[in-house]
Amino acid sequence: MMKQVMMAGLIAGLLTGAARAHGETRMTTPADGATLDSAPETIELRFAEPSRVLNVQMAHRAGGANHTAKLDLPTRAPVETLVLEPDFMGAGAYRFSYRALGTDGHVMTGSFSFTVSGE
Repeated sequence: MMKQVMMAGLIAGLLTGAARAHGETRMTTPADGATLDSAPETIELRFAEPSRVLNVQMAHRAGGANHTAKLDLPTRAPVETLVLEPDFMGAGAYRFSYRALGTDGHVMTGSFSFTVSGE
């Protein structure tokens, strides 16, 4: 009986931890899938808990040309919000991808995209 109770507790703990690690919501500005009239001045990543961002890459596509750049990070300390000021390249499709560590050491990756329709 004790073994079953311990096993149930272990499974519940694993499920809760997995749900928390993978269910963390994050928001971006601009929002994923947005279409903007002009390039934003900044991009913002918001994490549900302090996260240490390891890298952020920006890909731009316009007129059949592709360009990818690794962005400079303002800090390596854990943050809930990271604001970046990339050199935008005008109209086209932008895709940002990031890699970060949560407080539990869990690696998080994600991406979001938006389109700039004007200059």
